[in-house]
Formats: sequence, structure tokens, C-alpha cells
Amino acid sequence: MKILFHSNQLSLRGTEVALFDYAHYNEEILNNDSLIAVKRGKIHHPMAVEKFHNRFRVFYYDTLEQLQKLAEDERVDVFYAIKAGENDGILLKGIKNCVHTVFKYYDPHGNVYAYVSEWLSQEMSGGKVPYVPHIVHLPNAEGDLRKELNIPENATVFGRYGGLETFDIPFVKRLVYSIATKRKDIYFLFMNTENFLERKSFLKKKWLNKFISPLLFTNTKMNNIIFLEGMADPYYKTKFIKTCDAMLHARLQGESFGIACGEFSIFNKPVITCDASFIKERSHIDILGNKGIYYANYDQLKKILDNFNKNPGKDWDAYSQEYNPVAVMTKFKEVFIDG
Repeated sequence: MKILFHSNQLSLRGTEVALFDYAHYNEEILNNDSLIAVKRGKIHHPMAVEKFHNRFRVFYYDTLEQLQKLAEDERVDVFYAIKAGENDGILLKGIKNCVHTVFKYYDPHGNVYAYVSEWLSQEMSGGKVPYVPHIVHLPNAEGDLRKELNIPENATVFGRYGGLETFDIPFVKRLVYSIATKRKDIYFLFMNTENFLERKSFLKKKWLNKFISPLLFTNTKMNNIIFLEGMADPYYKTKFIKTCDAMLHARLQGESFGIACGEFSIFNKPVITCDASFIKERSHIDILGNKGIYYANYDQLKKILDNFNKNPGKDWDAYSQEYNPVAVMTKFKEVFIDG
């Protein structure tokens, strides 16, 4: 069986991490063939492009007709498209169309329409629409990044990676600044994250950030707030996680799944995340359950960070059992191939 996997772009975001994993384990576990198709005109991250090209045959297209011809020439059996969830018209004739919905849409189209998490399925369909979760898996890697980044071995490190502009709860940024100013034994490590020290994005309104933030938050560089470029290398991501004592998660929207949360969790790192009423997408909270550490406001988070105790003996892993490659690809086959 041959499956054509489609995404609108190749990025470092969780959507393409998930796509890569599905395509990889479709071959390794299900013994099928995988091809990748992406729109030519979109912005593609060079590291993601290299990662995909090193593993798969990748095809770029401009029109739906070209995509259709590719599927016919390659004798594709299944067309899999991961997307926001609305009907964007990207469906192919004569083969099975499987739509994997990432966000809060209910617009069934194709032969199979499924969500990326149980929470999203319950939220949008009362559990009537099936779901196939993302795979949460990273390779083991020796060592961490502390020596390379000049972080003391006895320092407490709170880390985060994800979408470039999705560390976006303003009071969390203000607290990070405040704690880093006072506590030199605490480090904050950010990868693929907006440099809010330079951009001064500490407040909700753009005009306030332009005029007020520079007056209140004068530092543009701090030794214990470190920003790193995004990386596609899974071994580097593992070393990044091993550098940290916990994940500091702060996304206003929340998560319809939350791969990065899961990746910290499988390495037994606690995930500190916001559980306030304004968090609308709550799959990560649903999965973490009592293995998450939650805050709803500035004062609660301050108490958590100020009093954080490293507890490597505790079981913080909420993802390995249900979101490992074998478990997820069994579900993938059940819903998308056999369904």
C-alpha cells in the first residue's frame, strides 16, 4: 500500500513533526510506502526541508491538477492530509481521502475525517468523530547542553520550545523577567521562541509594548534567559529536554494536542502549564491530568517557580503508554486505512 502524506508547508511546528512521524512509522511499523507532497509557494523552513528530504521522496506542486497527476502516476492508494479542519478543496479523485483535523473545526469531508486528540473529538463532536493522536517519541541521546550553554550543573532550568510566537501569555513573560533578575540560580531556556527581551512583548497591547515595555523592562540580554534557534534534529531536542528540570508552557490558545508537552513528559520532566479559564484548547491538560503542574495567574506561577524542587524520582510521564509509535500507528491503521 502506498500513502501520499500532505501538508501545506514544511515547518518546525508540531503539525509537520507529526506528519513526519506518521510517514516514517507507516513504513517501519505498517510496512507501507510513504510519499510527501507540499505546496510549492509556501514558506518552508530549511531544516525541516532537509529532514524530510533525507528520509522521503518529497514532491512540490502548484495546482490540484498536478497533485492529482502525482497520485495517479505513483499509484497512490490513500491520500492523507493534515490540516486545520475546514474543507479547503484539497481532495483527490479515485483514491481514499483521509483528513486529519488539528483545530476546532467540524466540517467533515473526504472519506475519513478524524481529529488529532480525544479531547478535540469530544469538544467538537461529542466523541462521534474518530481521533488519531500524534506520536510522542524522541531518540535517546547522551548528555545535555549545560556545559555548552554555560549553565551550572546545580542551576534550576525551566525550558520551552514550540511555535515561534506561541509562548504568548504576557504575565508569564513578565514573571520570567522578574525571577531572572532576582534569582541567578534559575535559568530559562527557550528554543524557537520569540525573543521577548529584544522585542519587548511583555504586555497585551502593541502600543503598550512600543512605549511602556522598554521603560519597565530595560534589559535586552540576560545571562540566565537564553534563546536558541529552532532545530529539527531530534537528538538535539532530546539534549535540550535533558538540560531542563521542567517545561514552562504558556500558550494562550492552549493545545489541541501538544507534542512538545508530551516530549518533555516522556523524559520524566514535569510540565508547568496554564489552566486558567481563558485556555480554550485543553488536550494537554486532559492528558497530563495529575502529572501536570498548573497555574492560573502570576502569583500562582511565581510560587511554583520560586519553590520548585527537582524530583527526578517522581513519575511525570503521562504520554509513553498511549502515544508511543506502535500504539498510535495501530490507531492510524484502524481509522485511516481500515476505516
